[in-house]
Amino acid sequence: MRLRTFLARFRLVGAPGAAVAAVPADRTGDPAAELGPVLARLAGVQKEASEIRARAGDEAAALVRGAARQAAGIVADAREQAGRVRAEAVASALAAARREETALLAGGRSAAEQVRTRAAARIPGLADRVAEYALGRLDTMGSDEWAPGGSPV
Repeated sequence: MRLRTFLARFRLVGAPGAAVAAVPADRTGDPAAELGPVLARLAGVQKEASEIRARAGDEAAALVRGAARQAAGIVADAREQAGRVRAEAVASALAAARREETALLAGGRSAAEQVRTRAAARIPGLADRVAEYALGRLDTMGSDEWAPGGSPV
């Protein structure tokens, strides 16, 4: 169809002026004949769009597979590091427990040594008092004073 014939199908509606609208004058024309060439050109574009969608789908699937492999690697690394971190935490806790054990043992030994020292200092006097009591010499036992540590002298 020639352009002149195509344009002749439209006529002016309404008074001339700024707003002009046109409608086809011949409504019996074959729309398929008019639209056929335009739609034929769109067929190639439609095929190209389908190909683009297919490529995009393939690329998206490849990206998903790559991301899944990367995630699996990250999980494997995390599991490997978790074992190492757990071992380090256990070693640190054991070292702290050993330090606390050493400190407690040292404190206990010091307290025991203090008791032994006080006992060694007090036993001779107490032994003398027990001997005097046993021999009936209560009048020579001395006063009822107590040592600063709470034991009789």
